[in-house]
Amino acid sequence: MTSLNNYIKFTLNIEADNLEFLDTSLGKYRGREAKFYHAVLHLDHCLVCGSDHIWHNGHSYSNLRYLALDASLPVFIRIAKERIICQDCHHNSMAETNLVNKYCHISNP
Repeated sequence: MTSLNNYIKFTLNIEADNLEFLDTSLGKYRGREAKFYHAVLHLDHCLVCGSDHIWHNGHSYSNLRYLALDASLPVFIRIAKERIICQDCHHNSMAETNLVNKYCHISNP
């Protein structure tokens, strides 16, 4: 993990081990300035059988609005959740975190 990744997790108070922050950017959301964090949620084993013989099957993207201290500059986290197919049990799985449920695109309170 990079120091940028650790700093962002510390600043946003996020404790997910499988979440890796890649980049930050400033942009516009509904005509207002906003801060965007880009992250990948990794999955390295099957959630059904625990096997590590997996095929990566793309990503599912979630845009989360994160509660910020400065209300004038909203914060968004764009998470790419990895999807996998297990070579042993042939189940599809998607990476999970406590920030957002598995098949949802809305953040948890």
